[in-house]
Parts: sequence; C-alpha cells; structure tokens
Amino acid sequence: MLLQNLEQEIHTLRMVLYDLGKEVDDYSSGKILLLSKQLDEKIIQYQKLKEYKCRQ
Repeated sequence: MLLQNLEQEIHTLRMVLYDLGKEVDDYSSGKILLLSKQLDEKIIQYQKLKEYKCRQ
C-alpha cells in the first residue's frame, strides 16, 4: 500500500513539474527546484522501500 501511495505521489509530482515546465522558461525558479527536490526524495523513499520488500 505504501509503495502504491509513493508511486501516485511520484506520478503527481512529475505531472506538476511537466506542466510547470511548459509555463516557465526558467528551470532554476524556486518552485521548480522545490518540486524537483520533493520528487527526488519520493523516488529515493520508493527505491529504498522496494529494495527492502525484495529482501524479505
């Protein structure tokens, strides 16, 4: 269940970044950087959780 939640959050963040990227020419804008950081954190959480579940 947690993996599915993380997958959904990752998908949502990717879509928001994609839409924002189409609107903003400056990829170093604060909002894009913040969302990118959140996306990176979610992906790392997802990878760690998936790796942990595979070991069991």
